[in-house]
Amino acid sequence: MLVRVRAACSLLLVAASSCSRSGGEAPAPGAVPLVLKHQPLWGDPAPFHAFLDRFRRENPDVLLRTETLPNASDAAREMFVTALEGGADDFDVFAIDVVWAPEFARAGWLADLSDAFPPARLADEFLPGSAEAVTLDGRVYAVPWFLDVGLLYYRTDLVPRAPRTYAELRQLAREAMARDPRLSGFLWQGRQYEGLNCNVFEAVWGHGGEVLRDGRIALDTPEAREGLRWLREAISTGLSPRSVISSGEEETRRAFQDGRAVFLRNWPYVWAEVQAEGSPVRGKVGFAPLPSASGAPGPGALGGWQLAVSARLPAARRRAAERLVAFLTSHEAAVELALRYSRIPARRAVYDDPRVRREAAFIAALLPVARAARPRPVSPYYALASDAIQGELSAAVVGLRAPAEALARAQRIADHLEER
Repeated sequence: MLVRVRAACSLLLVAASSCSRSGGEAPAPGAVPLVLKHQPLWGDPAPFHAFLDRFRRENPDVLLRTETLPNASDAAREMFVTALEGGADDFDVFAIDVVWAPEFARAGWLADLSDAFPPARLADEFLPGSAEAVTLDGRVYAVPWFLDVGLLYYRTDLVPRAPRTYAELRQLAREAMARDPRLSGFLWQGRQYEGLNCNVFEAVWGHGGEVLRDGRIALDTPEAREGLRWLREAISTGLSPRSVISSGEEETRRAFQDGRAVFLRNWPYVWAEVQAEGSPVRGKVGFAPLPSASGAPGPGALGGWQLAVSARLPAARRRAAERLVAFLTSHEAAVELALRYSRIPARRAVYDDPRVRREAAFIAALLPVARAARPRPVSPYYALASDAIQGELSAAVVGLRAPAEALARAQRIADHLEER
């Protein structure tokens, strides 16, 4: 998941995530120590810590401590890679970004959880993309915690409906821009970072393509060329302002929320922001699946976090760690995260829970989009290739290289890594 940086919130959560048990009953003599490392959830940390205290009460043989990760996914990954390569054993259960599981599993850092969380059960209980992202060669190496997915936001006061096709998006945006030349048509994340990959992959899927074929990263395809060309032409024709080439989530969100654009591709967190009291576009925004070339709902990129267990754990801590993962990825935990922190459930049944339908209608309505979400290439080599791929895709969207050339270069990089 691509995480917004809020320093004040981070400091609050770090302070709350002390090494104490933060309440609950005293641990049993000889209790198994367990450390959970997780990302900040944003908002009041008290409900989450109260939920952890419930685990402590139900598992008095476990001495649970919590520590928070850096806000930014890239920084968190660097910290984990450094620690795990060095043989660190000071954390047991840890939250990992959706694209890390194959890489970390291949490196031998993740415990195989298939016995405690059988693949068939994961496939039955969790949304397809979430289950696929943590399964490698038929084995489960993490359990989905919560997810993100790419969405299309649109101004209901400027256009009559959400567009189903790229052509319709272009037409509706142009009509609105003709009425008000100050408007941008379509905002998306074009800066050279992981968010650009997500936007490009969504355009590839929207043109009927795939980014993983026969277990290998597939970038040099006709559909990929069409998808990348669509994004490049959005800039070159003025549908998207040139500022998108240096924009991430927050830059595009703020411009859209200030009333300066017709359409925005972004993540679900935007909904609460645009509907907040004082938002210039409050009550004037709708959301929908991304468009596609054919008019079928375009799949959004899957983001989110999973819970993994260190492969270095002795048997007793391993069993305790699996209990904690089961607790934090349960139906009740997903409801709590949805209601308290607006986190999107990875469990299918949570969308039908009466509490979610009543108190978090936006999340309940996301089920079709969440079900159709697709992971980035589930490959041990994707994280290694990602930076280089970003560079080539960026060269295409800014106009330094033709889409076909950029994709061919990116494909050679991916092939080289996979053949090492």
